[in-house]
Amino acid sequence: MGRILFVACTNVGRAMIEAVIDSEALKSVELVGVVNLNSTAAIGKANYDSYIDLFEKYGIPHYYCDSVNEQGCIDFMKACHPDIIIQSGWSQKFKKEILDIPKYACIGEHPAPLPKGRGAACINWAIITGEHEWGDTFFRMEMQYDTGLVYSQEYFTIELYDDVKTVYDKVAEAAVRAIEKNLVEWTEGRLNGRKQDDSASTHYPRRRPSDGFFSFNQDTALNIYNHIRGQARPYPGAFFEKKGRKVYVWKARLGNEIVDGEVKVECNDGQFVILQRIQEEGKPEMWAKDYFLS
Repeated sequence: MGRILFVACTNVGRAMIEAVIDSEALKSVELVGVVNLNSTAAIGKANYDSYIDLFEKYGIPHYYCDSVNEQGCIDFMKACHPDIIIQSGWSQKFKKEILDIPKYACIGEHPAPLPKGRGAACINWAIITGEHEWGDTFFRMEMQYDTGLVYSQEYFTIELYDDVKTVYDKVAEAAVRAIEKNLVEWTEGRLNGRKQDDSASTHYPRRRPSDGFFSFNQDTALNIYNHIRGQARPYPGAFFEKKGRKVYVWKARLGNEIVDGEVKVECNDGQFVILQRIQEEGKPEMWAKDYFLS
């Protein structure tokens, strides 16, 4: 029986853990442990998921850490004797001692079609920059980020009606498809990878909450709409400023005709963003019409 350990802390990891537990295709794989972040270490991680309900329900061996590289965490992983470690949604770099723990490989799950989309905040950036065809990649982890052999890629589309949460749901679905097809072989040491074409690579930088700012008179309606949906909940949000205060836009759409509760705003290309749900900093969320009438 193959032995799998996850280092994960988001909805994508949850979906894979549940697949290992429930999927008929993975009955020959044993879940030997999960490493997750302590809640204090996860402060500021928008899509954090503790998995505490899964640990309690299924009795999964687990370890909460501040850093994956701390000695207690390393000792836990070694004691699990995994054939494969899969990392998902984890921003801390693994040191070589961890890469050497599994019998066969540490495999990273990265929500982009590598080599396109290396780096951070891939889904946010993909939406903000208007990507349509996208994917999820499993690759061999090494000391350099996101450059190892590609073992699997699953593809999906980012629709105009998607936001960052719904796209992450698609990532989770893609990740489950990938492990259902491949995890048994991986835990048996059958790892057939292909080299990435570095000349085709792109890289996304980290995003900060301050990057959420936009101005209606300085960009097009489509760019602003993408900016809003790429930073929707559970992320910090896109915002404009009114009388020196941040006003977050949680839900919007494109168009010309509005319904009750909405407000349309003209952008610098003469097209409109229709605001639906907004929230001034320090105040409750409300309908856009109610906000502008207050």
